Amino acid sequence: MNEERCAVSPFRGDLACALTLGWTVALLGVAGCTAGGAANPSASSGTGGAGAELSWSVVRLPSGVQPLTLTAMGNRLLVGALATGTPPAPRMLVLDSVGRASEVRLRPHSGYAFEARWQSVTSDGSRVIAVGAASGGAHFNSRWTTWSGTTAGVEELPQRFDTFGGWGAGDLVAAVVTSAGKAIVGTWGGAKAGLDGAVWLSSGTVWTRQDPAGTALQSTPELLVGPRSAVADGAGILIAGSALNLAPGSVIQHAALWRSTVLNSQWRRLDLPAPGASSEAVSARCADGQCFTAGRVDGSLAMWDLVGDHATRLSGLPAVAVGDSDPLPVPLIIGGHLVQIAATRGHVVTLTRVGPRWLVSGGPPGMPQTAALVGHHLYVTVNHGPGTAATLWSAGAQAWH
Repeated sequence: MNEERCAVSPFRGDLACALTLGWTVALLGVAGCTAGGAANPSASSGTGGAGAELSWSVVRLPSGVQPLTLTAMGNRLLVGALATGTPPAPRMLVLDSVGRASEVRLRPHSGYAFEARWQSVTSDGSRVIAVGAASGGAHFNSRWTTWSGTTAGVEELPQRFDTFGGWGAGDLVAAVVTSAGKAIVGTWGGAKAGLDGAVWLSSGTVWTRQDPAGTALQSTPELLVGPRSAVADGAGILIAGSALNLAPGSVIQHAALWRSTVLNSQWRRLDLPAPGASSEAVSARCADGQCFTAGRVDGSLAMWDLVGDHATRLSGLPAVAVGDSDPLPVPLIIGGHLVQIAATRGHVVTLTRVGPRWLVSGGPPGMPQTAALVGHHLYVTVNHGPGTAATLWSAGAQAWH
C-alpha cells in the first residue's frame, strides 16, 4: 500500500511514532462524569475504558486529490474524491485489497457535472449510484447531477432542470441501492408546511420525484420532517434525521427515523427514545434486520439500536460533544463489535462497545467525515479545517478480532 505509517500524539497535534491513549481516555472519563441525562438509564453517560492501540496510516492518493466519500465494495474501497484546481473536478478511485489505487473513468455531460462535488456514492457491490452538486445560477444554489455505472466507468445521467431544481427545490441527502431497486432521498417544498421528505425513483435513466401526500414523509403545520441521511434497509429505506414539533408556544427538535417496507411504500416515523431537550439522528447502518443509529442528544453523542420497529438508546457512552452540523460516520460492525468514529478536542476517537462497556482508542488529528470497513482495514476521511485538504487514513482491523 502506498501510505505513510504514523501515529498521532494528542498532546502535540503532530505526527509521532506512537499513539498515546491516556489523554483521550482521561478526557472522556471526566466528560462522562459530568454529563447530564443520567436520570434515565437508557440515556446515561459513562466513562470510556482504554481500547486497543491502533496504528493509523495516511493513505496516499494521487497528487491534488482529496477524499470526500468512502464506499465498501466487497474487498475494495471506492473513494469519491475531488481534484483541486480552477475549477475543481470530480474524481473516483478504487483501492484494492492491498491498497493499489486505480482510476474509475467518469463521463460527465452537463456543464455542472464537470465541477461536481460528491454528496453521496453508494453501491450494491457491483452497481455504483452517485449524486454530485456544484453551486451555480443567479442565487448560487446547488445544481445536482446523478451518475450511474460500475468501477469500469461511471456516467452522468442528465436530468430535466425541474427534476431536482426550480421552485420548491430542497436538498439531496443520499443515493440508496436496496434489494428492490435504487432511490434518491432528499427534501422538497411541502404542500402543507416547510419541506417534505422526498424520494426519487428511476425508470431507465430518468429520475422522478414521488408524491409524499398522506405519508409519514409529508410535513404538517404541527410537525416538520427533517432528513439528514439515508441507507438501504433490505428492500426498504431507513432515513435518519429529526422531527420538529411545532406545538403552541414551543419548538422541539427530536431524533427520528423514517422507514419504508419496499422502496417508497409503507413509510412510518419512529421517534427515538430518550431524546432529551434537542436531538437528531445523523447516520445509520442496517444489516440482517438490525439497524444502529448515531446522533446527538443535548450536544453529546448518542446511539440507538433498532430491531424491527423498536428502538433502544444505548447506555454508557462516554460524553463526546457533537455540534448541530457535525458529521458522524456510519456505525460499523468490526469483529462482532459495534464501533463508532467521532471526534474530541480536534482528534478522531474510536468507540467500541464490548458488552455493557465502551472502550476508547485515539486517532489522527482532525474531524472524521466518513468511514468504511474493507477487509482487515478501517478507513476514515478526516478534515483539517477550512483551506486545507482532507486526508484518508487507515488502521488495521485486527485489533477487534
